[in-house]
Amino acid sequence: MIFKNVPELGPEERALPIAKYYDIPVYGPGPREMQILEKYCPMDPAEAIPVERFTDLLNDEYLNVELGCCQMPDGSGYIASYTHYPHCTPQMLRWYFRWLNVHAEGMPKGSNLKYKIWNPIGHCDHGFINEETKSGGIYQVEALDMGAGDEPFYSIRHPFDLKDYGLTVEREKELHAAGCFIDCAVEKFYTNDEEHRLLPGTHLTLTMSRFCPTGGMEKRTREWIGYGVENGKIYFDKETPDYMFSVEWMKQVLFHNITEAQRLDMILPELYETYKDIPDDKWTL
Repeated sequence: MIFKNVPELGPEERALPIAKYYDIPVYGPGPREMQILEKYCPMDPAEAIPVERFTDLLNDEYLNVELGCCQMPDGSGYIASYTHYPHCTPQMLRWYFRWLNVHAEGMPKGSNLKYKIWNPIGHCDHGFINEETKSGGIYQVEALDMGAGDEPFYSIRHPFDLKDYGLTVEREKELHAAGCFIDCAVEKFYTNDEEHRLLPGTHLTLTMSRFCPTGGMEKRTREWIGYGVENGKIYFDKETPDYMFSVEWMKQVLFHNITEAQRLDMILPELYETYKDIPDDKWTL
């Protein structure tokens, strides 16, 4: 499947050196992934990691369902996402997830071509809240429906310390020594305007990125929709919109995740070699 509904770039972004990546065709998930989504959307909730044991994702073994979604018995949502990057290394992924958050010279305000080339259909803007590191949170503006007509939403991923929720220092060292890196956040939603007023909705997310046995890197991600963490405790956000708990919406998230992962694996090796030694806010030395 090749998507044809790619928005046109404005003249400022078209003049940037990475615009050529934007023009690479956008391919949707292949038949293998689509068959898995059909089988495991919904998955059996008994195969999900309960939110009270969310750090179980950091164990070494694969789970019975690595790609699927369901509504849990308490009404919350659960997404298991698995993506493979056969041509990428840990260095490439670490570099990109810092580099894309720094707006470079020539980029118009409110639009980030570094993020758009990752998925031209739906990605709009991405960056560090404090303009320096992820410690202050990372904002993103995107639509998940692959061009079906939804308005982009503004969200912020607020990081937290997993050691407040059971991860030991020893296990953290083991994961780092094995080449793994972990990303955890509570995602909150805001109005997509200058005021960015807080909206209902909370997602707890955890990702383990590590070497894949068949080559390259793999990302194992889980989302507990409706849940968040704060001050060492897990809480349920009763105001989370009902549509976020629907299998249809969660399946859309997985479709989006697979599409953008395939694309990043396609463009990242060349991006990395071209820009890794250049300051993040520049295009040339």
